[in-house]
Amino acid sequence: DKISLGEKKSEVRPVLVTEDDQQALWDNMDYIDSFATDHAPHLIAEKLSDKAPPGFPGLETMLPLMLTAVNDGRLTLEDLEDKMYHNPRRIFNLPEQPDTYIEVDMDKSWIIPEKTQFSKAGWTPFAGMKVKGCLHKVVLRGEVAFVDGKLLIKPGYGQDVRVWSANNLPLFKPPPAIKRHVVHEDEVGQQQQLQQPQQQLLHRGAAVSEGSSRVRLDSGRYEADLLSPRARDDHAKTSELSLHTGHTPVSAGSKLHVETGDSKLLLTPIGPFYGHQHHGLNNHHILKVTMFERAQLNALFNLADTFKASVRNERHIDTILRGKVMASIFYEVSTRTACSFSAAMERLGGRVIYSDESSSSNKKGETIEDSVQVLSSYTDVVVLRHPVPGAVSRAAQFCKRPVINAGDGVGEHPTQALLDVYTIREEIGTVNGLTITMVGDLLNGRTVHSLAKLLTMYNVRIRYVSPRNLQMPDDVKQYVAKKGIQQDEFESLEDALPETDVLYMTRIQKERFQSQAEYKTSIGQYVLNPHLMTKAKKRMAVLHPLPRNEEISVDVDSDPRAAYFRQAENGMYVRMALL
Repeated sequence: DKISLGEKKSEVRPVLVTEDDQQALWDNMDYIDSFATDHAPHLIAEKLSDKAPPGFPGLETMLPLMLTAVNDGRLTLEDLEDKMYHNPRRIFNLPEQPDTYIEVDMDKSWIIPEKTQFSKAGWTPFAGMKVKGCLHKVVLRGEVAFVDGKLLIKPGYGQDVRVWSANNLPLFKPPPAIKRHVVHEDEVGQQQQLQQPQQQLLHRGAAVSEGSSRVRLDSGRYEADLLSPRARDDHAKTSELSLHTGHTPVSAGSKLHVETGDSKLLLTPIGPFYGHQHHGLNNHHILKVTMFERAQLNALFNLADTFKASVRNERHIDTILRGKVMASIFYEVSTRTACSFSAAMERLGGRVIYSDESSSSNKKGETIEDSVQVLSSYTDVVVLRHPVPGAVSRAAQFCKRPVINAGDGVGEHPTQALLDVYTIREEIGTVNGLTITMVGDLLNGRTVHSLAKLLTMYNVRIRYVSPRNLQMPDDVKQYVAKKGIQQDEFESLEDALPETDVLYMTRIQKERFQSQAEYKTSIGQYVLNPHLMTKAKKRMAVLHPLPRNEEISVDVDSDPRAAYFRQAENGMYVRMALL
């Protein structure tokens, strides 16, 4: 290294040593309490000067180098957890940070570039080195700070945790006590069930050793992070490193299929929904957004992240719902909702049967309640859309399987609201503190009805822009107001746009009007075009539940702030998580 770097660049303390000395360090790694890296930038001009300061820039290269050592078998993830999290906290008496963690991809191989992305140094001594393992996501106090090379939070969000006290720590509602059942399959297919009480659980990233195979379990962000201060001892250590083999977490309560080979263990749940004991949605109808709690949203979104990464990296997840069947019953036309639910089920290994108004016994006078009851006897879950508000809820009363509301007329569309909030989170990095403007047919738009209600779980400001005859219904506005959310109504999109962080456009729904004349008086009042986008923030997101008519010009599609097609894709991942 000293030969390749040169005298000046290689100046560091302690000085570079021989290969024998390096090996001695690896052999005595158990005596090392903590890993640290130099925080100084060590600009290339400084390192090449006559008085080169000793030190290397390492903030961006430290973790991938450590993950490479794990992949090479020189370290374990427990070593990293201890030496990069637990021990520094003990040594410096640092407080727990609720809902703060990282996710890593252990399988990604890459070459360290000449210049790293964020460091001011302008160079790195590790340039050209092949590493395996990288940082995928950073969540800091509940906000997504970094995803796949993209920094999402603004400078200044960091805090000096040394000045925190027990009186000003962020407050989070702790999860209920849980007794977990972890099922492992041995080589002959027999199952051994282990019961673990809550206080002995190995939370996020906890390891279960069985022979030479180490199974990593991820219990979800809230379950691990809300227990503060965390009870720990030498035999039950919690972890802030969320290991995802390709970002794929496996929660206790799932059966695990462990594949060994050249890559790291691929953990594919083939049993119940991940972490179902925590989010509490297992075998429940999904009918209205008011049924959700904030922790449940985070559990679903975390799982959607996992599926998103798995699909994009072409990882096998088609054993999760193998043997399960979904009934897709749509009495109203649909493209995105119907297809994304079907794709979600099939990507997870399940199958789908279909029924609609034109092909069902509805034409013979059969009620929706009877149809759902019959079809549920063939399936494990029912996805239902109906043009009459409340029809899905009534049908669910007669269904012995979970029913998911895929839209009930002008009523609600809960899964659309879920994917909308997920998309906001992905595009902006947070939901809290945003101004969200809803535009168009707010009277008949079930998507905005559900979204407005779901957003009350966050600290947001909502703006409504619509024709006077298509304003947000009073019952929705009253619900939002009771939750303490500020609401403002505008007649001009141009006036509402400059302070908007998320612009949620909707179409004027022709099928909801009594006359063609009334419809024509409402269309064309709000059209988003490139000229109008010049008045918007540089960092904002344009969403639309689709289909669109003329409310968004196709010329806006190339704007990086146009997120509606990414939003539609996210629908599949959120519905995979929900299923």
